[in-house]
Amino acid sequence: MMFDCDPVEVVERQLQAFQAGDLNAFVAMYAPDAVVSNFPGTPIMTGHDEMRAGYAPAFENRQFMLTLGERIANGQFVIDEEVIAVGGAEVTRAVVIYQVEGCTIARSWILPDAEAAE
Repeated sequence: MMFDCDPVEVVERQLQAFQAGDLNAFVAMYAPDAVVSNFPGTPIMTGHDEMRAGYAPAFENRQFMLTLGERIANGQFVIDEEVIAVGGAEVTRAVVIYQVEGCTIARSWILPDAEAAE
């Protein structure tokens, strides 16, 4: 299967935009009608406007850092383990599944840290 863009590069650009604190670049990596959901499928945000509003506090409060733990790619799917740290101390981890279509993220599913949920 051929892709217009490398799905890993699309997800990496989204991560880099988050790390740089660039909300507009972050949102631009998602399709205009993208859906962000809790796993297995409860929608949290749909589309650029809801994403800007939903993610704005994270971009305004730059006290934490998001880094990549592990990454797995399979076709149009990229699975990231994301590590969130505050003041250099790890706070939580999440697994995010990204579905890339064309050159944007069409859907993402967030799986919260299983240890934090216990």
